[in-house]
Amino acid sequence: LPFPLFLISWRYRNLGDLDHVNTRPIFKKANTGFAYTYQIVNVEDFEGRGESTPTAYFYQNLGEAEYAVALFQYMVLVGYPPEKISILTTYNGQKELLLDILSQRCGPGTPLAGKRPGAVSTVDQYQGQQNDFVLLSLVRTNSVGHLRDIRRLVVAVSRARLGLYVFCRQSLFGGCHELRRTMDQFASRPTKLHLVPGEHFPTERSLDDSANLADEKKYVVEDVASLGSIVHSMQEELCMSSAS
Repeated sequence: LPFPLFLISWRYRNLGDLDHVNTRPIFKKANTGFAYTYQIVNVEDFEGRGESTPTAYFYQNLGEAEYAVALFQYMVLVGYPPEKISILTTYNGQKELLLDILSQRCGPGTPLAGKRPGAVSTVDQYQGQQNDFVLLSLVRTNSVGHLRDIRRLVVAVSRARLGLYVFCRQSLFGGCHELRRTMDQFASRPTKLHLVPGEHFPTERSLDDSANLADEKKYVVEDVASLGSIVHSMQEELCMSSAS
């Protein structure tokens, strides 16, 4: 089964391919600038903390929010249409934090002023909708929380058509018995984000090419600060090229 159907195939018997997934060229292409079409990206404590609750049940995770917004910026800078990207999360508090950071990073006077994702939403509010690329923040680091309900996770990982990048504390969610069948589908992939520098959307690289991609063509992002530095450099290049 192709992505994303195999992520949920264990949940639904007789889940076959959709004809267009097998035949349309877009489903055979790699994702521009990425070594993989889907990954869990492990996020450790950022500035000394993981999840936080400014008010009761208002869960936030600054590290994951900064990472997701930085990856959105990276994707726009390499040519992805911003409306084809959705940023999803499992908590309203995190949705508000994501919107705040987006307004700063892509606000007036910035190189990406006015650029916004197709949606910034909670998973529950996004049921029945899809987008080509989904950046998903799971937020919690002390306990799994309401994502322990496997139906919510199935909705979360099945919203993307072409690319899914999940920001979470991998040791917590990967160790949860109720979620293991889905989380195990990510296990063959590294838990640090792997990029392919120098590409511009849309790439001609195929999924078959990606499977044999040499290590020297991949860039391993160590953490959110590392991705932030990459985005900063790309934005400086954009400003210089615009000025010349």
